[in-house]
Amino acid sequence: MSLNIKTILYLFIVIMVVGCGQQETKKQPLLKTDVADTSAHKLSVKSMRDDLFILWSAIKEMHPAYGMYTPADSMQKVYDQTIAAIDTPQSEADFISHVYPLLSKLRCGHTQLRHSAGYKGEKAPHLPFEVLVRNGRAWVTTHQTANLNTGDELLSINNAPVAAIINHGTDLYAGDGYNETFKALFLSEYDGFEDACNKYYHWAAPYHISLRTKQGILKTIQVNGPADGAAQPTPAKVVDNYAGWSVAKNTDYLPLRFLKNSSAAWFEVHSYQYNDTIIFKEAFKQIHEKGIKNLIIDLRHNTGGDIRIGAKLLTYLADSPFAMVGDVKSRIPNPAVNHFEKYFDTARTASFNQSFKPTGIKEGAYYHVDFKPVFGNLLGITALHKTAHFSGNLIVLIDGATFSAGAHSAIAIKTFCKNARFVGRETAGGADGCSGGTIQHLTLPNTHVVAEFPLLRFVSVAKHPVPGHGIMPDYTVVYSPEDVVDKADLDIKKALDLIK
Repeated sequence: MSLNIKTILYLFIVIMVVGCGQQETKKQPLLKTDVADTSAHKLSVKSMRDDLFILWSAIKEMHPAYGMYTPADSMQKVYDQTIAAIDTPQSEADFISHVYPLLSKLRCGHTQLRHSAGYKGEKAPHLPFEVLVRNGRAWVTTHQTANLNTGDELLSINNAPVAAIINHGTDLYAGDGYNETFKALFLSEYDGFEDACNKYYHWAAPYHISLRTKQGILKTIQVNGPADGAAQPTPAKVVDNYAGWSVAKNTDYLPLRFLKNSSAAWFEVHSYQYNDTIIFKEAFKQIHEKGIKNLIIDLRHNTGGDIRIGAKLLTYLADSPFAMVGDVKSRIPNPAVNHFEKYFDTARTASFNQSFKPTGIKEGAYYHVDFKPVFGNLLGITALHKTAHFSGNLIVLIDGATFSAGAHSAIAIKTFCKNARFVGRETAGGADGCSGGTIQHLTLPNTHVVAEFPLLRFVSVAKHPVPGHGIMPDYTVVYSPEDVVDKADLDIKKALDLIK
């Protein structure tokens, strides 16, 4: 089974960590009389409303993306509707699902909700199939029932149109800007579609499904949940995506491959870890020694990490000395000093103070923030690597999980590498930058739900970004349900076609 929503909360590795807020002076909306709940697994109306008010107050005062992609008055309307709809006791999971549509309107992929410490949820039912979601439609990929076939298009489940299920599913996790490729990936690869069925509709088997077959035949069927150990009835035809490639030695968890009888190489750059810089040195040494003319940099599913490591990668690729970040700013003079300090993680506050220096200089609605020397001056000019710099043709693979520092790397490559061509799908991270830097943990005092809360806005180095959208590929690659089941890598196939 692919990862569910609980797991994906840990997949998006942020640039740093820390956060804060300022006290809200406006009175809370009039609440209905709260009714005590005797269930140990239910949160009271008052506790949920009070915590939502605290979270909303912090967002309005200091969140870097507040008002950037969704107007403030529109956000206020969604908040008013959200808090008014909390009128009965709910489980912690339901409370989180209830708040997520508000966070999704903020349009910041670094702002997520996490369960309270020690939370143990009930086991949710699994659908007997997985899906590929694209453009508001869903097709069956793998399945554990003979009633379905790979490529069947789902039209409705239990009389709910699939488009509506998808819309609800996209609100179960926040993403950057107006991006849709991450939402589609979340619904498909990380069981977001299943989560919508469970968390919004609260369905259980049997499921009544209307569908259209690959032959265009309309059908209505009933399917049960998957039996324990059930497998897809027809085994998948797994494609060998590595035929013709040899694997380099000494690059550990970052595979470097060389195409036989060719001057092409393929380097996978995963979410950044500190040992990456050692591997970069070895990989580009081999690339240089083999005289590689065509290099594929694979940033797919690179969800970020320390942006300084991304800058190190650029020292081998950029055409000239470069800047990794265009600007760093915050909504309040010093994000470490605020009226919400008692709800935030003090260790993350210390991390912020060690890495960033508020300047107090205001421009428009934001204050400029500098890096401290210990972090490195990513706003300044970084020199190129002297001995193993690559200057050939560059192809960059991107997708809906290229996020945070991974997306900043894609932006920097597009800006500073004139021979780079991009293959895949729009990046999850915005081309204009992202809210991040230090990601604070705001623990809501009554429910103990934790909100991941970025303190800073990292402006990208893109020259003409489209606000709210990621880096767009020069060559968009579209997968079919059969491609997903066969695990075919159409992106690398397109890259090879460009090389040839």
